[in-house]
Amino acid sequence: MPLLGKISANTGTRLTIDKINRALRKTATELNIDLKILQFYDEEHIMKTISRSRKELAGILINPGPLSRTAYGIRELLEILKIPTAEIQLSEFPFSMENFDQSVLKDVVKFRYCQPGMEPYLKGLMDLANYL
Repeated sequence: MPLLGKISANTGTRLTIDKINRALRKTATELNIDLKILQFYDEEHIMKTISRSRKELAGILINPGPLSRTAYGIRELLEILKIPTAEIQLSEFPFSMENFDQSVLKDVVKFRYCQPGMEPYLKGLMDLANYL
């Protein structure tokens, strides 16, 4: 996601990680949700963070990007812990639909979205909040 601003500029959405984070924080406040935002680029850090925080997590919103095709460790962890999870793929990115269709997480997450812009993040957060 480090090139999100550049990629989204070509699609007209003008999306940045900061804009996503601000919108998620605002929505979480409105929903009275305690939200923690983390960003990692490798499966090991994602797994360590989920494992260490498992007792504090009510839900997970994850954008695995290209990791979604090979994230068997994350898949196993989510299956074991049974933490409600929403998977996000931003359709602005090359191969996002392929990543979404071939995601190894699709059978263990509660919600899935592959859309452009901010909408999938906000839908994921609201769907998790309503589920919990």
